[in-house]
Amino acid sequence: MGEFSAEWLALREPADSRARSDRLVGRLVQWLVQRRGEQPAPGPAEPLRVLDLGCGTGANLRWLAPRLGPQSGVGRSFQQVWTCVDLDTALLAELPQRTAAWAEGLGLRVVDQGDGIQIQGPGMDLRVRTLALDLATGLGHLPLNPGTLVVASALLDLVSATWLEGLLRICAGAGCPLLLALTYDGRVVIAPAHPSDGVLIDLVNAHQRRDKGLGPALGPRAPEQLAYSAARLGLALQVAPSDWRLGPEESATQAELIDGWAGAAREQALAAGPDEAVGLLAEIALWHRARMAALAARRSHIRVGHQDALLLPLH
Repeated sequence: MGEFSAEWLALREPADSRARSDRLVGRLVQWLVQRRGEQPAPGPAEPLRVLDLGCGTGANLRWLAPRLGPQSGVGRSFQQVWTCVDLDTALLAELPQRTAAWAEGLGLRVVDQGDGIQIQGPGMDLRVRTLALDLATGLGHLPLNPGTLVVASALLDLVSATWLEGLLRICAGAGCPLLLALTYDGRVVIAPAHPSDGVLIDLVNAHQRRDKGLGPALGPRAPEQLAYSAARLGLALQVAPSDWRLGPEESATQAELIDGWAGAAREQALAAGPDEAVGLLAEIALWHRARMAALAARRSHIRVGHQDALLLPLH
């Protein structure tokens, strides 16, 4: 899968947190409460099992777990059990540490369990373990129980149509809801505008379609493909915008994003052939200098289009 550094994941976490849709989480909570109300059982309730795909260092968990706690109604009588899946073992190694620091900052108790951590305190009973797995070949090996909540953040634009349909098919068969956040949809608005913005973003969007390890990536077509596959497989789909809005105060995040876009555009330009590449590379260099100058002058604003999606089994 595409490589992401722990530093980049930390930079983007605040922007991700601001962008995500609380409305869709509220709808998910309602569905979970209703489903559990329809399944009376004596004794303690079963834990809410959550499978986080492409988890990185755990930002998805840290944002979502409190919103599934007692204050939401869904966590009143049972714990959450998270399995966080990624291929990058270096990122997985950081997840318990970062999550423990986050929990302790909230005044919660953290217990090392060897294969993971447990977080306890008012409003929280959370068990977390990590799993190193190549999602390209490991869909059939996911620890997916009936009704498991499947979540992912910033993943769908990296996968192929075949991979996405395979995941949705497995989840539909097991009656699993999915909350899939921050899927890039190709929309970018940058201010102040530059004449080469359109050229650069077109190159970036083309680069997004390259194979990231899970087949030819959907890139900006991911939301469209998700809607098509959900309808085919009998999953009720709700979507909400979750755009990044980056202001001049987030200069480090903007600089990393601008550098990343320029790098992707250069790679795509070189693939166009030597004659066309010369002009494109010169244009990319001018664009990059102009963008960094605007950032240094604290005039740079960037909006990046994303979508959150909630998929619920119909039966």
